[in-house]
Amino acid sequence: MSKSHSNSSRRKKQSNNYLTRLKSVQWTPYVIFHSLYKVLANLAIITLISGLLLFTLLGGFGVGYFAALVKDEPVPSEKELKSILYSMNQSSTVYFATGESLGSLNADTQRTVVKFNQVSPHVVDALVSTEDENFYQHNGIVPKAFLRASAQEFLGSASSSGGSTLTQQLVKNQLLSNETSFERKAKEMLLSFRVEKTLTKQQILEAYLNVVSFGRNTNGQNIAGIEAAAEGVFGVKAKDLNIAQSAYLAGMPQNPYTYTPFLITGQVKDDKALQYGFERQKYVLQRMKDEKKITDKEYQEALKFDLKKSFADSVNVPAKEYPFLTKEIEKRAIDILKYELAKKDKLSKQQLDETPILNEKYNAMADEEIRNNGYSIQTTINKPIYDKMNEIKSNDNYYSYARPAEVDGKTVNLQQEVGVVLKENQSGKIIAFVGGRDYEESQNNHVTQTRRSPGSTMKPLVAYAPAIEYGITTPETMLLDRRFKVGEYSPENYARAEFGNVTTRIALMNSFNLSTLRLYSDIQDRRPWEFLEKMHINIPESQQPNLSLPLGATDMTLEDNVNGFSTFANKGKYQESYMIESIKNNKGKVIYKHKAAAEPVFSEATSYIMTDMLRGVLDTGSAYELKGTFQFNQDWAGKTGTAENGTDSLFVAYNPKVTLGIWMGYDKLIPFDEENHYQLKLWRDINNSITAIDPEQMGVNQTFSQPASVQKTKICQITNSPSDSCSKGEPTKDSLVWKNTDLSNKTLDDPKVLGRLGIKLDDKTRSKINPKETIADEYAKLREQNKKTKEQLKAEKEALEAAQQPFAQ
Repeated sequence: MSKSHSNSSRRKKQSNNYLTRLKSVQWTPYVIFHSLYKVLANLAIITLISGLLLFTLLGGFGVGYFAALVKDEPVPSEKELKSILYSMNQSSTVYFATGESLGSLNADTQRTVVKFNQVSPHVVDALVSTEDENFYQHNGIVPKAFLRASAQEFLGSASSSGGSTLTQQLVKNQLLSNETSFERKAKEMLLSFRVEKTLTKQQILEAYLNVVSFGRNTNGQNIAGIEAAAEGVFGVKAKDLNIAQSAYLAGMPQNPYTYTPFLITGQVKDDKALQYGFERQKYVLQRMKDEKKITDKEYQEALKFDLKKSFADSVNVPAKEYPFLTKEIEKRAIDILKYELAKKDKLSKQQLDETPILNEKYNAMADEEIRNNGYSIQTTINKPIYDKMNEIKSNDNYYSYARPAEVDGKTVNLQQEVGVVLKENQSGKIIAFVGGRDYEESQNNHVTQTRRSPGSTMKPLVAYAPAIEYGITTPETMLLDRRFKVGEYSPENYARAEFGNVTTRIALMNSFNLSTLRLYSDIQDRRPWEFLEKMHINIPESQQPNLSLPLGATDMTLEDNVNGFSTFANKGKYQESYMIESIKNNKGKVIYKHKAAAEPVFSEATSYIMTDMLRGVLDTGSAYELKGTFQFNQDWAGKTGTAENGTDSLFVAYNPKVTLGIWMGYDKLIPFDEENHYQLKLWRDINNSITAIDPEQMGVNQTFSQPASVQKTKICQITNSPSDSCSKGEPTKDSLVWKNTDLSNKTLDDPKVLGRLGIKLDDKTRSKINPKETIADEYAKLREQNKKTKEQLKAEKEALEAAQQPFAQ
């Protein structure tokens, strides 16, 4: 206790001494200044040391924390980095065969990648001035931004700082997610350093300008990349943007859907909503002026420029302008690409076709690829011809009236539809087509999707050509056009008359049913539908045995039908029709190219003999209305077709160069006034119009020449025997024949003769053969013979009525 008291006394004594000295100090201005200086100097040293310690602490924390966050982040190689940065969704583009761009296919986002030198310098100046004025000086990040972000993270700030460089924005878009965490920010900075070391400033800008979103275009579609923005907003190329337009677009990436001038419908926003984008543009122009990228005069002129007036009215979108063509190309491109993708995975076409799950998987993959990976698709479509065909079909005068039908439980009026397709015979190219009258009314492609009865266009393919190929008949050999009945089936001719003895040529030209079916019955057991299979026209097994198959008792597309007739034009060789010539990836590498491969079906001799007969269809046959209506010298051969109940009408014709086919009907099986031959009139006018565009493509002045394998010789018309061995009274005539033609000696009772004339259908066939009866071989003779037949039938009817008269009394 005494020690404590002693210490207290000492402190008190010292304090009294200090107060005594303080009172004795002379407080002159010098003393006051000197005292304050020493105090402040000591405080400054203490503060500086403390600040340095704190800065070192924070810096160490920031660097350490940064290192901890990115320690597991893999550093991509230079090659990988470039690949990722330049990898972006890009719309696939379709091109006509004639070189014009059809436009970009539908995609989630419309984008066209361009090179740096394809962008207006004003865009670059506007972007750098607004988003990153130190772009050309920094190495990917601005250090103060990093320290600021570190401090905010350390202090738990509720808000995070922005100010990312263009390099960081590119990295965020292409390499990272959009989460707002400091870990993502740290990775962004690390990768930005890497990008700056890998790419030049120009390459970074090029990638950025192709990546960022610019809202919507004038069609309401999402757009990304400066080229799609320039075309979608102003209707110009990126290289042609002026200062005002450049500033407007450069301001968009900050908030694209606020600043974009278009609604999702494609309509221009109201003036109040547009003002946000206009104000943003003014800010960008001010920044460009401040950074001395534009002069005061250019600044004032840009402010006066009428942006709204310069907005594009529309963008060339194939789905809008060419809906049938777009959908067909998309479908075919996906079908091609799915097999290419499967091939990479070492899967065969057969495996894909036989495994529905695999097929669905690769179909989805191909669909995604085509829409978003920037393929270039070269088609076979001739734009001028395509446009002209579709212009002509739009005339309502070619069609019958709309008719009521039940669709989804409701009664609606359906307009008559049409499908037209033009194919180049030797190559298989589809030059042009008409998918339908109005895509809004019906999305069915009536060339490739609508499967309907081919009517009598089936007769040459499955009855007459096989019979010529087998050697059973010749153009001048007789067929018997008489009624018969098989069970409950009793067919009729279109005219509800029978024409007796006719040549094969006349029966085909005039599309007689009775004589055709009698001929067909003789070859049914040889499976003539296998010729159809060789032309990739597959008939269901249940329909193959049908006697009525030559009359169209099956369904097929118009494209199938045209493929069949073009086989005759191509000297008996089937050439697959196609619309896609090649597909390139976004690097310009050809990943698919169509390879034509002709497949033999009929002999050249059979094809020429069929052509020689089918020429007459357009002369005095079922398409006689076309005679004398052609404006150019074309060697056409063809065949009409009508479905049994008048629900479908067709005409398919070919010349040495092309095959042109047409189908008309309704989307429901509705009978119509097909006797007006709407299809012939439209076919005629389409042919004349497109031939005027490209005479060479349409086969002007080209003719079919008779091959050496075909000769003309005199035959006995009923027995199909050499002319020196005819039955008594049997007529003879010169006819085209070939080596397979059976010209063996035969009598009227020969099974080969009776088989051709229909003994399998009508056991009274032999009694109906009269060698002395005229065989009709031309239209006038046929008409006269038919007249006599009608008079004879009338006389027989009157005689029968007279005989029954007494009983009536």
